[in-house]
Amino acid sequence: MKIGVISDIHSNLEALEVMLKRLASEKAERIFCLGDIVGYGANPNECIELVRESAGVTVLGNHDAACTGHTAPDYFNSYARAAIDWTMRVLA
Repeated sequence: MKIGVISDIHSNLEALEVMLKRLASEKAERIFCLGDIVGYGANPNECIELVRESAGVTVLGNHDAACTGHTAPDYFNSYARAAIDWTMRVLA
C-alpha cells in the first residue's frame, strides 16, 4: 500500500492542491497529514476542508493547536503570532 504524507501546509492552498494531485498520480491509497494545516497563508478554511476530504489521519500541529486555543501562542515569534491572530479571526 502506498501512503502519502503531507505536513506544514500553513494555509498554502495552491501548494496543497499540487501535492494532492501528485499523490493521486503516484496512486497513494492513504494520506496522512502531520499537522500545521494553518498558519501564514491566505487560505486556512479551504486547506482545512481539503485535508478533511483527503487525509485519513491528521495530527494536530503547533500552529493548529494555537489557532484552536489548545496551546498559548506565547512561544511563537512575532510573525507567527500575527499569523495566528489573523487565522483565528478568519476561521469558519
